[in-house]
This record gives sequence, structure tokens and C-alpha cells, in this order.
Amino acid sequence: MKQKLLMMLAALMMLTGTSAMAQSETLKGDVNGDGAVDVADIAAVIQIMKDNGDIETKYYWYVGQENPADMTSISPIVTDNTSPGWRLIGTSIPTYDKANPLWTANDEIEFDSKNTIYIALPSDNIKYRNDITGADITSEAYEIQSTKKTINGVQYTILTSKKIANYWGVTLY
Repeated sequence: MKQKLLMMLAALMMLTGTSAMAQSETLKGDVNGDGAVDVADIAAVIQIMKDNGDIETKYYWYVGQENPADMTSISPIVTDNTSPGWRLIGTSIPTYDKANPLWTANDEIEFDSKNTIYIALPSDNIKYRNDITGADITSEAYEIQSTKKTINGVQYTILTSKKIANYWGVTLY
């Protein structure tokens, strides 16, 4: 019982401290920076506790058939080259180019059904590229949603495919 009480007290203290730091930019108590104070903030506090207080910003990118604009957390996180979901970039966003892409068209993700595909990127500098010329062809295949989505304090640009598909394989850099 004492351990649960201590954990809840620690979570409350972290929530208060984090919200005071971010008060000028977000709502008081909005630990994960999604613009709402809700149960997702409690999950963020618990994650901070699991990470021993490490609140270093982590950058991810997403590809899948669920619209990231409707998401409140980075989930699911995947580590393979065949599953839809969020992928960790790191604690900074590297400069990507043709020799060092974020993702190559050689890696294809197959979905269960033919549907709209969404991509969420933490930088406006990352584009869908022609494999041969390297030209930005983002607008040919995707619409950029006008509203950006903030999750865990990171602002994501969301791309929506213009055509439905059951697989995805593009080059991003």
C-alpha cells in the first residue's frame, strides 16, 4: 500500500513539475504535449518514471492506414521493415539525402486491405522522392494535411495518399 501511495505521489509531483515547465507553451498538466489534459498524460508520466526521469525528446515517423491526426500517443512502435506503425528516428533528426535516406522503396509494407495510407513526419524537410532523380514528388502522390499533429511535444506533418493501396514502398529523405 505504501509503495502504491509513493508511486502516485511521485507521479503527481512529476506531473506538476512538468506542467510548470511547459505552462507557457501548452496546457497546465499536458505532459505529452497533445493539446489536451487526459489519461494520456498519466501514461506519459508513468513512461517518464519507467525511463528514470529521462524526458529527452524522441523523434518518430509513421506509416499506416490509421490517421495519425486521430492518435494521442506514439503506438504501436515497430522495429521491422514490414509492419505499419511508428518507427524511432532518435533524439535528433539527421539530415537525410539520397545516400542516407530515412526509408527506401526496397522496403515494402503490405496491409491487410486496400485503403488510404498515412505518413507522419517530424520534419518538413523529409519528402517522398523519385528513386532515380531524387526529385520531390510528395504532392504527386500525397496531400499534406493543413493541421499538424503534436504528440509527445513533437509536431508532425501528416501526408494522406491520393490513392488507396494495400502496400507501401517509397523513398523518404
